[in-house]
Amino acid sequence: MTTAGACSLLPGGYEEPAGGTDPAPGAGSDGGGASAEPAPEPGTTFDDWAAAEDLRLVEIDTAAADERTRIEPGPLEREDRFGTWASPGFPDDSPLLTAEPLEFDAEVAAALGGDSEARSALRDVLLQTVVEVADTPLLLEADNSRSGEIGPVLVKAFGLEGFDPSAFDPLFEQVPISGAPTPEVGVPEMFDLEPAPYPEDGPRMSVLDTSSLLARVPEGTTFPGAGAALVAFVRGVVPIVREGEDGFLRREVAFYLGVEDGRMNALMTYVVATVPTLAISDAEELPLVEPTEVPEDWQEISFGRLTAAIPPTSGELEEVELGISSVDEDGTRKGGITLFRLPVPSPYLLDAVLYAARAEIGGADLVTAAVSRGGEDGMVVAVRVHVGEEEYRVQVNGVSAEEAPVLAHQVLAGIRVEG
Repeated sequence: MTTAGACSLLPGGYEEPAGGTDPAPGAGSDGGGASAEPAPEPGTTFDDWAAAEDLRLVEIDTAAADERTRIEPGPLEREDRFGTWASPGFPDDSPLLTAEPLEFDAEVAAALGGDSEARSALRDVLLQTVVEVADTPLLLEADNSRSGEIGPVLVKAFGLEGFDPSAFDPLFEQVPISGAPTPEVGVPEMFDLEPAPYPEDGPRMSVLDTSSLLARVPEGTTFPGAGAALVAFVRGVVPIVREGEDGFLRREVAFYLGVEDGRMNALMTYVVATVPTLAISDAEELPLVEPTEVPEDWQEISFGRLTAAIPPTSGELEEVELGISSVDEDGTRKGGITLFRLPVPSPYLLDAVLYAARAEIGGADLVTAAVSRGGEDGMVVAVRVHVGEEEYRVQVNGVSAEEAPVLAHQVLAGIRVEG
């Protein structure tokens, strides 16, 4: 399930399919023979997809990830309703902090005080994205009532002393940083899970992948002039227990800090994907399926290099720095595109899916599709499109079990990579 704050929310989750997707029976005989029933139309069932029980699962090696990032207990003691743990910490020479940014605009760096100052600021944004957003102490609370704790910490960490911390409260109030679809619902309740016992003296999260970039805020979009965009991306996992089995809750985060005029203007945007996760050794193991056709009344949405088609709504499109979503008149997010600039996971991490497959799309290195439960609102169709270091997630929410197989093939048909 993916959420984007404060302007975009893509609720997700899971609902068990309720019929309508069973393969049509083949030819048979009864007392001398019966006529064969026609085969189902291509793209109308999940027959060619991998069901959850078909997946060949592998372990997520968190010990190797911890050794690679050199994670250690941080200086903060955290507490929630399940216990206490230490915030993540990293030595100055951790690869997490020393890795070269994906992009580094020299003119923007000069405006921030020079190369050294800009790199230090970018490392701070990445570190706070890990500590305060990915491993937020709000992750597993029963609701979002503690959301006011986040803004003051980030304002102080980013040197935004001229701002009233409460100015950023709506960002975290309206779209929970936990990744839950509504402020009243906790992630454990949404996914029927509980965390594994927290370590006594260490962090609870393992960080699998990170990246960052320094660019300029496009002139006229958010600021009157071109400002500096410091962007961080994090993929991590938290050990959980679900249905009596040990597992992991995946946290994929994109956090965007824009500053201008000596930090007199500032904005924050974030996207959070939170979901119980499974791992397979290679996405190429997933069966290859063929897209069908896009219905004429669907709407096209574009973000970055990706164009997708999703079912129409009566509302509007909302775009922020990290994605675009289609919003119905009642404020429900029906679908959209979000962007994470992270490498293809290895092993490949899937949502806790009902069905999964892959497709071949021109211009993309890899395209995977998953259908998952979505609670009372219906099922979720999610397509992940990997283009270089960019990962686009196309999500459609509130899909009925009956329409899910048809719609999943149609969503794949609407994917187009530009450039």
